[in-house]
This record gives sequence, C-alpha cells and structure tokens, in this order.
Amino acid sequence: MKFLCKSSLLAGLGLILLPSAAFADDGTGQDEPGVWRLGAGVNYSEGDYGEPQRTTVVSAPVSLRYRKGGFNFRVSVPFVSIDGPGSLLDTPQGRDAGFGDSSGGDDKGGESSGSGSSGSNSGSSGSGSSGSGGSGSDDGGSTSAGGDVIPVAGASSRRSGIGDVSISLGYSVPIGSTTWFDVTGRVKLPTASTAKRLGTGKLDVTVGGDLVQDIGDLSLYAGGRYRFLGKPAGSTLRDTWGAGAGASYRLPGGAYVGADYGWQESATPGRGASSEMTGWVNFAVSKRLRMQVFASTGFNANSADFAGGLSLSYRLN
Repeated sequence: MKFLCKSSLLAGLGLILLPSAAFADDGTGQDEPGVWRLGAGVNYSEGDYGEPQRTTVVSAPVSLRYRKGGFNFRVSVPFVSIDGPGSLLDTPQGRDAGFGDSSGGDDKGGESSGSGSSGSNSGSSGSGSSGSGGSGSDDGGSTSAGGDVIPVAGASSRRSGIGDVSISLGYSVPIGSTTWFDVTGRVKLPTASTAKRLGTGKLDVTVGGDLVQDIGDLSLYAGGRYRFLGKPAGSTLRDTWGAGAGASYRLPGGAYVGADYGWQESATPGRGASSEMTGWVNFAVSKRLRMQVFASTGFNANSADFAGGLSLSYRLN
C-alpha cells in the first residue's frame, strides 16, 4: 500500500508537469511543434560483482520519444540476454542519441540529451553512466551502465527474453539564461521474466533532479535520484539513492563529447555502492539520424568492469 501511494504521487506529478510543459510560454520554444524520435541500440556489460564467476549482460532496446520545448516523454522496450550468476533488478535501457531538435529539422540545437531541455547541451537527466549524455536512463533511472546486477552464489546459466519496459517523463525548468533544473520521473514495468532472473517482477518508481549549467559550448551538470523499489515477497531489497555529475562539449559541426560519473547505492543491504565513469561521443550520421557511442568502467567490485554500446536516434517529423 505504501508503495502504491508513492507511485500515485509520481503519477500526479506527471499530470501536473504535462500541461505545464505543453502550454506554458517560458521562452524555450514551446510554440515549436513537438518532435518524435525512434531509437534503437545495443549495450554490453561484464563484471564479477564480487563473485568468482563473471556475468555478462547484453540488451537491445527500442524506444519512442516525444519532445516539446522542455517537456520530454520516452518509452523503451528492451530485449535482454544474460550469462552468469547475476540476476537483474533493472534492464539497461540504452542511451538516447537524440540531441537538439530545432523547428528547422536540423540536429544542431543544444537540447539536453537526457531531459529534453531546450537550452542545455548536457546529458543531465539520468546523471551518471546510464543516464547522461543521451542516456537510456535519461529518465532518472539507474546510474549503472550495466544495469543493476545482483550476484546469486552458485547460480549460472544463459537466458534471454523481453526485459523491463521503461516509461519516463521529464521537464527542464529554466532558472536563468544558461541554467536549468531538470525534473525527471520513471516507472519500470515488470515485464521481464522472474523465472529467468531477468527482473524482479515488481514495479519500480524513480524520481530525480539535475542542475545544468551552460558555459558557451560547455555544459556541466550534477544531480541525484531516489528509487522506490518494488520488493518481491521475502526479499531484503531496499530503496536506493543514486547521484551523478558530468560534462559535455559541443565540437564544431554539431558533434558532442562528454564524460560522466555515476554512483548508485546497492539495493542489497551490506553490499557497497557501484561507482562508474563513462565517456561518450554523439554525432550526426545524416540530417535526421544521430549516433552515440559510449564506454564505461567501474571503480570497485560492485560495478561493471566494462560496459559499452551504441545507439541510433531517427527523427520522424
């Protein structure tokens, strides 16, 4: 009941943000038509997570995103494969490669890749490895590039299937000519198989916020989020905090490079937090198509040793 109340609170927040984003004239391009983007990608991670045997995770999400001004909505449906003793709490959703969408249809704008901010170049809204710089968890989700892997001692198998569907929305609030505060919310739907240990079978809700500052072509961000974790019967899982910070720089020609740091509290009591660093580059393939490539490494035994991937984003209108 307590978890349902929290979920209802987030839904109410979304209903408040939606009309505000769609109709308010705050000078961030609200009169421009909304932009639809179709995204796809592949993500790979590996690590031992404190166990003798390694776990590898491969996910291939397909996403649909809508942006109007500072408002951003995204739904992602992933296929996931895992090999090793680890179990997933959340499926890696990929990194959204879509950047600024001006009314002219070019991809030279400075939209926040994570949140839909119409002014910032930062990939703020997922803060950290999975969220920033056009993240897949640009929705305030996990800050782990490899998803949330919980080792199960003695268990090992290769299995695959549909992962957890992610629905997110965000709104970028201007608090100055070059400063924004990005509010994000995300719901993880329990569509992954619990029998295959691809998910918990429970609904998760994440809320977060990031402060973004533009300095010419350089963007800086820092923020945090809190996840209300749906807990299977008999489990000891707990709600978690996450935080991240990063920077991105726009190169001549409209390409972006960036680096992000992500910290994520473990959902298992007694286990240390994950700590990861990610580097990424985003560039135009054509007038409507953008690509992003990233690589990440962890700093402790509870993080992925390596994660990497690429994503494509195609503007539909």
